[in-house]
Amino acid sequence: MVRFPTPFPVLEGGVAVFADAHLGQAERDADDFLEALNALSGRGFRTIVLLGDIFHYFIGDPKFESPLVARVLGEWEALKSAGVALRYVEGNRDFFVRGSRYSRPFAAYGTTDGLAVGGKKYAFDHGERVNTDDLPYRFWRTASKNPVAAAALKVIPGPLARAIVHRTEARLYNTNFKHKRVLPEAHLLLEGKRARQAGYDEVLIGHFHVERLFDSPEGVARLLPAWLEERKHAEISPEGRLSIVEEASASRARKRELGPLGSPS
Repeated sequence: MVRFPTPFPVLEGGVAVFADAHLGQAERDADDFLEALNALSGRGFRTIVLLGDIFHYFIGDPKFESPLVARVLGEWEALKSAGVALRYVEGNRDFFVRGSRYSRPFAAYGTTDGLAVGGKKYAFDHGERVNTDDLPYRFWRTASKNPVAAAALKVIPGPLARAIVHRTEARLYNTNFKHKRVLPEAHLLLEGKRARQAGYDEVLIGHFHVERLFDSPEGVARLLPAWLEERKHAEISPEGRLSIVEEASASRARKRELGPLGSPS
């Protein structure tokens, strides 16, 4: 079961939330992403939540560090030095980052997070664990995100390790989108209820690559659009109001193919 922490109070500026950038999949995506973050800093945003899967995969081991990862991490360090708090919520494509040198830019890193902004409280969850009927992913997560897997990764030579990750990523991609064709409404409503029981007004979720609102008297779950495909992010004003903002680079987004219900195919 997903557990939410006590909400951290945001005392200055607004909050921006980015989900599912999968950087490295579209031309100039890193340029556009970093430009968006720096523009927010210039507008007075002091907190940025990265809601998982910001890279196509992000592994806390130097053998997987690409020039793209090194560049983005350097920019994140610069934002941190400028007084911006970056908070990372782990996605299904993020591995063994907690406690590694790759977590240094982050004011917080975890599988969930929560903020009190103005008069509202927002919980954050990447969302890959919401659908408990997705048994292949649950098995894969258990097998891949554990201390034994982390230790094995350390001793496997770099080329072999990268080849294994690429093969696994291709299988995971197909499995994930099979279980995203129809949104798990009952599970999402239950996640909203759990967040409400933990003291939050609503929970913001990525992973599903589509924007939707699931609202009930017992809680609210809001799916955020994928930055990869829509170049949109959420902004929370210092008073706690949430809006979805489309960026100037939207024409360069990697458009998704839609299934019959409008969800990713």
